[in-house]
Amino acid sequence: MIYTNTEIIEIPMICLAIYAVYSLIKSKQAAPVFVINLLISDLIQIVGTLLLNASLLFSYIIIWAGSIGLYFMTCIAVERYVLIAHPVWHRSHRSVKYFVCTSLTGWLIPFIVCLVCFFINRLMYIMPFIPYLVIIVCFVGTCRSVSHSISLSPLKQQLVLAPLFFVVISYTFLILPFPICIFLLLHVYTFPLSLVIFTFILYLLNPLVDCLLYVFMRSDAEKIIRTPHCCSRLKRVQTETGQTTSTDVQCDHV
Repeated sequence: MIYTNTEIIEIPMICLAIYAVYSLIKSKQAAPVFVINLLISDLIQIVGTLLLNASLLFSYIIIWAGSIGLYFMTCIAVERYVLIAHPVWHRSHRSVKYFVCTSLTGWLIPFIVCLVCFFINRLMYIMPFIPYLVIIVCFVGTCRSVSHSISLSPLKQQLVLAPLFFVVISYTFLILPFPICIFLLLHVYTFPLSLVIFTFILYLLNPLVDCLLYVFMRSDAEKIIRTPHCCSRLKRVQTETGQTTSTDVQCDHV
């Protein structure tokens, strides 16, 4: 079977990544919570793949777990955008209740979507593109917000964009090609089966790549952007005003 070798490596790696990311939740950051949910969905997907021959039910579990992963990848992208573009709103909405509600929604909505796709098969090929569009919009919006920031150095801008860029690359090259090839295989009779197998192998490697999100979460943007950009400008103006005032006072004494 194609997936036997990859799962042997992915299961311990995901478990270690979940343990490592869990240590970041103490700082009340949203992104590590979403990463943990993403890794748990990857783990369920791997176990379902290993038990696929036992029952057809596990095929639906695999689709459900894959949909959960797409949801939380979208959550990571949206959280990055809100953190950069609306930092005040982000700080006021990072309570435990917010984390719990978002996580529960992430496990419930894909279940409903999978039920709908079960009755309307064509939606199964469209659904992966909806989170992808949201991720792309968030990536472009975050890039614009970071580029207009006067308080971030180029290095800090790269650290802020790193998790979001990683999600875009992972989604584009590991997740999206497989449903595209399945769609083409069903509608184009001369489509090569070898290409479908290749994209399926890439899709199976995605859980292993998701473990690398821990590396990007270590340099979280929350530590870089502690105040809104407008506050940074205000502080700079206040500093310049204070320096001018102190200089005038010294001149008066002279």
